Amino acid sequence: MHFRTQPIFPRSDDYPTVHCATIAELPNGDLIAAWFGGSYETAPDQILLTARYDLRQERWSAPRPLAVMEGKALGQPVFWVRKDGDIWLFFDAIQERDWRSALPFVQRSADEGRTWSAPQRLFDYPGLMFRSRLCFLPGRVIVPAYDENRWESLMMISDDEGKSWRLTAPIITPQGNIHPCLVHLQGGKLLAYLRTGGRGGAIWRTLSFDGGECWEKPEPTALPNPNSGIDLLRLRSDRLLLAYNPSAERRTPLALAVASLQEDWRPVRILEQDDHEYSYPTLLQTQNSDIHLVYTYRRQHIQHACFDEAWLEGAT
Repeated sequence: MHFRTQPIFPRSDDYPTVHCATIAELPNGDLIAAWFGGSYETAPDQILLTARYDLRQERWSAPRPLAVMEGKALGQPVFWVRKDGDIWLFFDAIQERDWRSALPFVQRSADEGRTWSAPQRLFDYPGLMFRSRLCFLPGRVIVPAYDENRWESLMMISDDEGKSWRLTAPIITPQGNIHPCLVHLQGGKLLAYLRTGGRGGAIWRTLSFDGGECWEKPEPTALPNPNSGIDLLRLRSDRLLLAYNPSAERRTPLALAVASLQEDWRPVRILEQDDHEYSYPTLLQTQNSDIHLVYTYRRQHIQHACFDEAWLEGAT
């Protein structure tokens, strides 16, 4: 049983506000993380930053710029580490003053994220944004997405390894929803958990039986959500792991819950519970079965935690 936690970097005067981290495993077992940083969220100097985690030394490298567009705030990074070894980075770039004008882009790396191609726009769709990890089915790649203007989730699907993309019909809930988090259950059956809109309330859920093309009418779960990011992960043990804020109104505490595939949720761990923001968790289980979590810590830095399934069930 093990658990360790550390900031990826100390608070920086150059990027005083940071948020929305993502994480992926590189082919050699090291990790790569990305997040946005700037004077404030949506500031014109907001860029994407990255750091690499050396698995042997258990240490993060110093952050460095990952994507920059002069005068345009960038955000919502999501990695795709492909079977051919290339890495794709999906992200958004604000064109005017806020996320409603953001356009979706992708850039590519053939050297494990050391250098990158020029960004390529995916759709001329203001407000089409990313947040959650990709979902993979035989012959299909699904990038969970959402419409910031309508507050509706939808899927960006490719059936040719990313050569072309198409968008599905939106997933609609009464208060709006964004940040769909997907897990593959079996065959073409997918489960999605959705961040609620409005003043908060509950996480919503929906199912697809055709590989993400169409989704059932969403319904609320009993899990609270304060209109903030969540993450849902299927573990190798065939259990579900949820990282979320168990509050209808506040982005604290930050907690973990586990369930069987029947979604019988049990809270198991509280990671943060001070009177500050601890939000936007992203989960990853690596090839060695360790579980990694990155999240926003008071908007000052990105925190990284590493643990195993035994720790989840250990004494609190």
